[in-house]
Amino acid sequence: MLLHISNEYKSPNFDNRRKNTKIKYIIIHYTETKNLSCHFIIDLNGKIYKLVDESKNAWHAGLSYWKKNERLNDRSIGIEIVNDGITKFDDIQIRNLILLLKKLVKNYGIDKLNILGHSDIAPTRKKDPGIFFPWEKLQKFKFGLPLKKSKKAKNLNLSNNEFRLFLKNLKKVGFSQINIKQQDSKINKIIINSFHRHFYIERVDKSPDKNSLEISNFIILNSFNN
Repeated sequence: MLLHISNEYKSPNFDNRRKNTKIKYIIIHYTETKNLSCHFIIDLNGKIYKLVDESKNAWHAGLSYWKKNERLNDRSIGIEIVNDGITKFDDIQIRNLILLLKKLVKNYGIDKLNILGHSDIAPTRKKDPGIFFPWEKLQKFKFGLPLKKSKKAKNLNLSNNEFRLFLKNLKKVGFSQINIKQQDSKINKIIINSFHRHFYIERVDKSPDKNSLEISNFIILNSFNN
């Protein structure tokens, strides 16, 4: 299927990337406005607009962290999808997003595991692309971190040791702001919620359980041992 990208609209909000900086990430957002700074936006009808050239630094990620990287604007391509955050994304939007991802991954040699949501890299500030974003459809093409369905268990509460292991897992996955020493810190609670929003929607706004730990183990096993 051919991918058409319109150059009809342009954003004035960009600057130059730092020299010798490789594009490593693709960050997915939702938005209700077209007046923003990102590389691409996908409208409700699936039409894709290029607002900023990939060679330039769009201001979409803001204050952000993933693994050893901070302020990911320089190292990423930002894709906004028109959505209000409380409704499902249209099939044609996701279909064209996947086509765009295929193109960008090929053109820039981006690791498919480095396709992330805005709330993954900026959990204290953002919730997009939200609980209605269909990560499972992207997983059919190995885009994004691996997903695992949760299962029922009799005793779901985590022991202290299990909770500590869970936090270590989150840090290894990429949530570098996790505070291992102050396990009950506010930022840990926010990051756990971001993790659940992406990987375990049933636990959003709830404490982690054994499924949370199992999912984090699964991500590490299938992301770092290939």
